[in-house]
Amino acid sequence: MSEPRKVRVITDSTADIPLALRRQYDIGVVPLTVRFGAESFEDGVDITPQEFLHRMTTSPELPTTSQPPTPTFSAEFERALAAGQDVVCITISSALSGTYNAARLAAEQVGHERVRVIDSRAATMQLGWIVVEAARAAQAGDDLEGVMARALAARGRAHLFAVLQTLEYVHKGGRIGRAQAIVGSALAIKPVLGVVDGVVTPIERVRTWKKALARAIELASSTGTPTDIAVLHADNARDAEATAETLRARFPDATIVVDWAGSTILTYAGPGAVGIMTLA
Repeated sequence: MSEPRKVRVITDSTADIPLALRRQYDIGVVPLTVRFGAESFEDGVDITPQEFLHRMTTSPELPTTSQPPTPTFSAEFERALAAGQDVVCITISSALSGTYNAARLAAEQVGHERVRVIDSRAATMQLGWIVVEAARAAQAGDDLEGVMARALAARGRAHLFAVLQTLEYVHKGGRIGRAQAIVGSALAIKPVLGVVDGVVTPIERVRTWKKALARAIELASSTGTPTDIAVLHADNARDAEATAETLRARFPDATIVVDWAGSTILTYAGPGAVGIMTLA
């Protein structure tokens, strides 16, 4: 009996997977586009998160984001197929972006039974850990169905808890309801947000930044014993590192990474945000 084909795991740039992990597990990334007026950039390709955030906070107009074109996914799938690999593509939640649909259409156009597309119902490194878990299965030699099963199982184990300094950006970007934005600004509340069933959801409202961050740590710690933790930030390395130190003390066996969030996520999170994403 012939050996199973190798599987290539592909995601989109909203997964915010640090470069070292992408290289370690040979993960393909299809970039979304971020725009300032008529100028457009590929997320993570020709603009860094640092450059993006500086521009966002000094520009008179807020940036916009758009999903990758279907042909970009098609080209990525075809490269893998031509190399003799099957494909599992895992995207940001379909409730937050049209990226899943673009990937699904690309899979139909490639017209191959060897491509699977999964709606992660997640975002940023909550999505990223699902992708990494699938890539671990692929690296271990699992076949197409095995890698897909591992991704779907990880979808129920991945969690996200984020604290924003301001709701201005997530509100203007249309990713959270108006009522929550008004309540948050009126009462100077710092909400702890999550992505629940694919939708950005206020989990708790806390009065101060320090308490909100502490609460996010408690919530992240309550999901079980995580094997993997990411702490991502928007130009707030001090709070991100302090958060990571607390989590390291609690979960010494977990893999913990600290990094910037990517440009697409920064569009909605705004400056100063900190997010904790676990795989438990």
